[in-house]
Amino acid sequence: MPRRYQSMTAADIDHSERLYLSGHSLVTCSKLTGFPASTIRDALRQRGTPMRPAGGRPSHR
Repeated sequence: MPRRYQSMTAADIDHSERLYLSGHSLVTCSKLTGFPASTIRDALRQRGTPMRPAGGRPSHR
């Protein structure tokens, strides 16, 4: 059975990380790179990239 998506290379993760850290959402990063947002999120978490709260708004508790 063929894979649905190509695996992210280190260069793909670097690019996604730059986009995310410059303020793009995971959804926008997905649209710009062609990788699913969940794949990008998982790769950035594995790398230790600081993640923003979901929804793009800081938590007010």
